[in-house]
Amino acid sequence: MSRSRRLGLLTAAILLVVVSGGYTAYWMIAAGRLKDGVVAWAEAMRGQGLDASWKAARVAGYPFAFRLDLSELRLRGEASAGEFDLGAPTISGTTGPFNFRDWSVAAPQGIEANLAQHRVPFAHIEAAAASGAVSVPPETSASGGTRIWLSLDDATAEPAGKPDARGTATAAHLWMILPDQPVRSDAERSLGFAADLRGVRIPAAPAPFTGTIEDFGFGISVMGNVPSAPPRQAAEAWRRSGGTVEFDHFNLDCGGLRIEGSGTLALDSELQPIGAFSGAIEGYDRLFGGLVTAGQMRPAQAGIAQLALGVLAKTGPDGKPRIETSFTIQNGQMYLGPVKLGPAPRIDWR
Repeated sequence: MSRSRRLGLLTAAILLVVVSGGYTAYWMIAAGRLKDGVVAWAEAMRGQGLDASWKAARVAGYPFAFRLDLSELRLRGEASAGEFDLGAPTISGTTGPFNFRDWSVAAPQGIEANLAQHRVPFAHIEAAAASGAVSVPPETSASGGTRIWLSLDDATAEPAGKPDARGTATAAHLWMILPDQPVRSDAERSLGFAADLRGVRIPAAPAPFTGTIEDFGFGISVMGNVPSAPPRQAAEAWRRSGGTVEFDHFNLDCGGLRIEGSGTLALDSELQPIGAFSGAIEGYDRLFGGLVTAGQMRPAQAGIAQLALGVLAKTGPDGKPRIETSFTIQNGQMYLGPVKLGPAPRIDWR
């Protein structure tokens, strides 16, 4: 081997050692600051109504990532909509070595949460495992805010004191967009939220939604500012300011009944829902059969309604009859096209 080549290899080796040592030092310093930053964040959040605690914290993942592992994590907080208490035996967040704005999150041993309103228990939620991601945009970004993705395996939700009304889902995929600037008008979005639930079972579900709901999904944008206040006062202020809920999409697949559409929902002067939607229904005979079973329509009414809507039916992509029509809620009643379906569910603000 020539002298010049040996010199070149030696120089490369020295550079590799220097770069490796410098990166190792950077990683160790950043890891320490990451742990200190989480503690500082928890202290800052206590002043905003969020209490975060954990038994132990460590940073791993060298050399290609930073992974923050927390054991026995507990988050407790209060908001205008109520209080929550969330816990996880273990949870980890992983990010790249030079990008601390995008994180993947995992809770392989599951999560558990209790929800309450004014200290009164409201619901209990569990999941066998959870995973997700959080993306915080730069201050100069026009992406619309922080994005959160969360997937739950074998999720359950049980209303407080009602174990017979416990609902389950084999999988629940949730997305949320939080604005990075305060909302100043009803034309701005205060919250974006979407969900896709698979294998849903709700014992107390009304006909025709009994049994297993194969797929249920929706995406909404809450427009306008929702003030921090008790639910009724917050809803009243939001309504007066022109707030609406925009359904970007809605889909349901339950035993041959398929519904998809989009529309807008708001509150009337009595804080009850009003809305207008457009979409398509497949298996509408099952829908009317369920309304008869639930006592909302008489068999003769259902037969006339089904006949009237049948005139609008076309063959869908899978060869089954499909109608494209509107769905409206007004004056406390629900309408499918021109057909009156019965009273709309009322919101009890107490």
